[in-house]
Amino acid sequence: MNKAHDVTIAILSYNHKCTIERCIQSVLNQKTTYTYKILLFDDASTDGTTEILKKYGDAFPEKIELFLYENNEGPIVRAKQMYENAKGRYLCWLDADDYWTYEYKLQTQIDFLEKNTEYVGCFHDAEIVSYVNNDENETAKKQSLKKYKYYSQFNHYEPDFYPFHLIMRNIIPTASLVFKNLDFNNFFNQYNLSIHSFSWAFQLYIIRNSKFYYFNQCWSIYYDHADGISKKLNSELFTINNIRVLNWYKNDKFYKTYKNKIYLSIAKEYEILAYNGKNIDTKFGFLMLLYYFKFWLLTTWYYVKNILEQKIKM
Repeated sequence: MNKAHDVTIAILSYNHKCTIERCIQSVLNQKTTYTYKILLFDDASTDGTTEILKKYGDAFPEKIELFLYENNEGPIVRAKQMYENAKGRYLCWLDADDYWTYEYKLQTQIDFLEKNTEYVGCFHDAEIVSYVNNDENETAKKQSLKKYKYYSQFNHYEPDFYPFHLIMRNIIPTASLVFKNLDFNNFFNQYNLSIHSFSWAFQLYIIRNSKFYYFNQCWSIYYDHADGISKKLNSELFTINNIRVLNWYKNDKFYKTYKNKIYLSIAKEYEILAYNGKNIDTKFGFLMLLYYFKFWLLTTWYYVKNILEQKIKM
């Protein structure tokens, strides 16, 4: 692929009238020697978001390209289109309610990737600004991150962040990741699961055969609010789809070597379902607990199997 600029920054919006300007402006405020293009994708907003996007498109035609759609097709369809239209050597995505806070973010991250080619991407911590109130719907309150101030408080990040770290559901803030624009066609052509945890599933594909670097700095804001897409989706469905994603990768040529970690991660997801199930249906909770023990035993088996195979090779 012939890359026309250094980095493509893709922003997806849907009824983000109140936050989209802050998001775009945080990108335009970047101080960098690298060339970039901002792709503004709007998934058929009805609240006036498109008018704001057109305003920025007219004001910065050399930096901004608009993709305004009349029919709402959802984030997965738009993500594929964002990738297909990305011409930069590097790529980063933002949700329209998040924004960057450090004006040298791009410069720092791309400088690192240019000098350290063994990494496929790099990311950083994100601050959480929560506006979920006690009078919000139960789903929003349950899934709010209000008790945390930073992503690093509930995720484990190492400077060298490997696939097995990501398998264990250490969540990378979407707006923080800058990665090489490689061939991801197989992922988009084959991925057929739901919207739940899509970003994590894609990140698992990006990091295959490589690793990320983690900057222990907070350079972006995650805006935690009741209208966010994750607050409109049931948390149990997130957990169930996490299991589906892990099973989807279980037979991947690369991830076959991480089967013990995959089974351990699946066991942890069933543990979450078992815990939640106690408050919903005792029989359901007990069933999930049985699945937890099943995958915990599989984890142990693959761990022992790997040790034995290594001893045989020696």
